[in-house]
Amino acid sequence: MKKFVSAACTGLVCLSMAACGSGGGTGGTDSGSESGKKRITLAKENDVISMNTAYATDGMSFEMIAATVDGLEAMDADGNVIPALAESYDLSDDELTYTFHLRDAKWSNGEPVTAQDFVFAWNETVKSPEAEYSYLFTQDGACIKNADEIVFDENKDLDLAVKAVDDKTLEVQLSKKCPYFLSLMTFPVFYPINQEFFEEQGDQYALTPDALLACGPYVLTEWTKGQSLKLDKNQDYWDADNVAIDGMDVNIVPEVSTSALDFENGNTDWTKLNSTLVDKYKDNEAYDTFLEGYLWYLQFNLNNKYLDNANLRKAIGTVVDRDNLVNNVLKDGSINIGGFVPQEFTTGPDGKDYRATADKFYTEVGEDGLKAAQEYWDKAKKELGVDKITLKLLYEPSDPAKPAAEFIQSEIQKLDGITIEMVSQEKENRIEKQKARDFDIVLTRWGPDYADPTTYLNLMITGNSYNYGDYHSEAYDAKMEEAANAATPEERWTALQEAEKILMEDSPVVGVFQVGGAALKNPKVTGIEDHSFGVPYIYKNVKIEE
Repeated sequence: MKKFVSAACTGLVCLSMAACGSGGGTGGTDSGSESGKKRITLAKENDVISMNTAYATDGMSFEMIAATVDGLEAMDADGNVIPALAESYDLSDDELTYTFHLRDAKWSNGEPVTAQDFVFAWNETVKSPEAEYSYLFTQDGACIKNADEIVFDENKDLDLAVKAVDDKTLEVQLSKKCPYFLSLMTFPVFYPINQEFFEEQGDQYALTPDALLACGPYVLTEWTKGQSLKLDKNQDYWDADNVAIDGMDVNIVPEVSTSALDFENGNTDWTKLNSTLVDKYKDNEAYDTFLEGYLWYLQFNLNNKYLDNANLRKAIGTVVDRDNLVNNVLKDGSINIGGFVPQEFTTGPDGKDYRATADKFYTEVGEDGLKAAQEYWDKAKKELGVDKITLKLLYEPSDPAKPAAEFIQSEIQKLDGITIEMVSQEKENRIEKQKARDFDIVLTRWGPDYADPTTYLNLMITGNSYNYGDYHSEAYDAKMEEAANAATPEERWTALQEAEKILMEDSPVVGVFQVGGAALKNPKVTGIEDHSFGVPYIYKNVKIEE
């Protein structure tokens, strides 16, 4: 993936400092709001949902958590795993035991970060039925010993096979080899929690800045829900010498047109753009595009008597002209993808991108796609004994979901006899409807938690908590199990690609597009790092050029 080393603008500057004009300015270069301080201001569409590492499930929450708390490992600008709170580790000969050696670091209340903070945080997460990412501790993720029994069998008497050998030594035992284990250690659900502080806060933990501790580059000092967050440099951070700015101001601006105008006026330092603004700003020096790892896909509810038919699912998946969608509707750098694993996100043992060697799916576009889709629909009508059906498409009313969903509706309705009713729900409600199986088709999104195809493919294993359409395939489950137990990396990779082929033949889900991003950013600010997996943006290395 092309790494996005962003240049955002600095904080709330005087309008006289801004380079404004009809084509858009380049943002400010001074802090304005705090004299002598170096700060940047970011505009984000969505607020943080949770600052609790056990319960956060969205990109914005991950960004802010990662700005305030370190994990055992971190990522550099190119997505490589580098040491964070663990300055080193040992791996046993059988590759089933990791021993991490922690550096001297402390929480923002002065208490040291210890190995026990990880033991507590991880056990607290896996034993909570509300912790959606608890599955990442199991063989669907990090393969930590006892995790499957705790999460799936609800054996709360067990603890994870992790222990604090001493304050600075953490031992983690795995149930099987996990090639991407260190990559997972960069993800917020594996971050530490100070037990004493957690228990003192009770049910107020992580709801306000005062109910949080930091051990990362910044400290959350203000949080006005739905409006803004303020983060100041953590002067007690173990790597504070390498944090070059004094803090960040994050404004929650649902309307991108508003944040773009703020950027023009020099009041906002970085903002994403939606498809409607791309043409306006594409020639501006502050404009940039980048490819993300997020995959938007259609998920079918197989409990629906019509959608239980594979030919109907294939008809819907085939009729959507993905080239037209990304080139003429979204126009933000998003790309056509018909499979279930994105491109430029992970490489195989041969060093090649996953998609470069995997089969291609749903490649028909234009009239070819419509013709192929009609053939599938004709077969489905005979099998179902119907000529007309009505299905509901669930989506969220934000960009890019809204324009994409409207386009998908128009494409599906090119098939004579299919009517698509639109169901618009805000993201949190959309997810709740998915959990309740209250949908026919949903346009949904997944962001990779770690750099391996299983972060997508595991979602469709029978019983996975994100398998909202209740897909079940013995062949698919067996192939994923084969991959998990493969003797060599090459055999594992082949099995994963064969599993995706089974999945796409059944089509309980079909990829539609991989997210591209378009943004306005100030050339005087560097070091905002975007990543195709895990935490979307890292802010530790932000610098403001003089």
